[in-house]
Amino acid sequence: MKAKKRRVAKAAGIALLLAGLGMSLPVRTFASTAQSAAAVDQAYRRFLPELQAALRSKDRRPLINLVSLPLRVNFAGHPRLYRNRQSVERDFSRIFTAKVRLAVLKQKRGSLFVRDQGAMVGDGELWFSETCRDSRCSDFGPVRIVAVNP
Repeated sequence: MKAKKRRVAKAAGIALLLAGLGMSLPVRTFASTAQSAAAVDQAYRRFLPELQAALRSKDRRPLINLVSLPLRVNFAGHPRLYRNRQSVERDFSRIFTAKVRLAVLKQKRGSLFVRDQGAMVGDGELWFSETCRDSRCSDFGPVRIVAVNP
C-alpha cells in the first residue's frame, strides 16, 4: 500500500512539475462521465501492447511514430522539448534508456495508473495520452507518448 501511495504521489508531482513549467501538452482530458473515462481507459489498454511491440522492434521508427510532438523529456535538472522526429532520433538512446524500456516492457495493462492527463508507465518513466487534432481539442486523435522521464 505504501508503494502505491508513493507511486501516486510521484505521478501527481510529475503532473504538477509539467504544469508549473508552463507545459501545454496536446492531450485530451477525459470528461466526467464514466462512459468517456472507460473509453479512454480502453484506448490506453490497447495502446500499451502496441508500444511494447514497437519497443521490442530492432527499428527505432515504429517507436518514434508513437511519439506526440513536441515530446517533453525530463532529464535530471533540465527538461527539454523535442519538436521534430529527427531530434528524437538523434537522442533516442538518451530518451529511451534501459530504465524506460524495462518499465514499458514490464508494465501490465491491468495495472496502468490512469488520470485525467494520461496513463503512466512504471513509476512515471513514460506517459501517454490521447492527443488533440487541433488547438481547441475539439477533435481527438490517437494515443501517443507525451512525456518521458529517463
